[in-house]
Amino acid sequence: MPDDVIIEDDPLKKAVGDLERAEGRLAQARAEEATAEREVANAVEKIKEAEREREVVTVHVIHVNEVEKASFKERLTATLQQVWDKSYVELKIARKPKDVFQTAGEHPKSLMNYLGLTLEQARERRIIEDFCFGIVSETGGA
Repeated sequence: MPDDVIIEDDPLKKAVGDLERAEGRLAQARAEEATAEREVANAVEKIKEAEREREVVTVHVIHVNEVEKASFKERLTATLQQVWDKSYVELKIARKPKDVFQTAGEHPKSLMNYLGLTLEQARERRIIEDFCFGIVSETGGA
């Protein structure tokens, strides 16, 4: 019998064919597993993001010149600008052109260069330590 003639019932050929099919299925299963792992990671990240969106803190603000105080709930994803804007509504005081938004406490720090940051970002970067803020108006001079 010539070498190039393949017998249909050759057990070696059948075993090699079975192995190739099994390897193909394994490669496909691994690709599907990698896709599923990416989908799971994306879903977990979306859940974490949604939880951050829902996380709410209590903000305390004082208008130093008017000695008015207010507290209100705000999302961690709100920017310092949004908190500042809402502070006027809660305090029922009109904004003055030279008002400054700052941290509260003994050694206040201006937040005017950070208004685009969220509460979460400002806390992570240690620009703010808590959610207590002050508004200061420039007073008239001689």
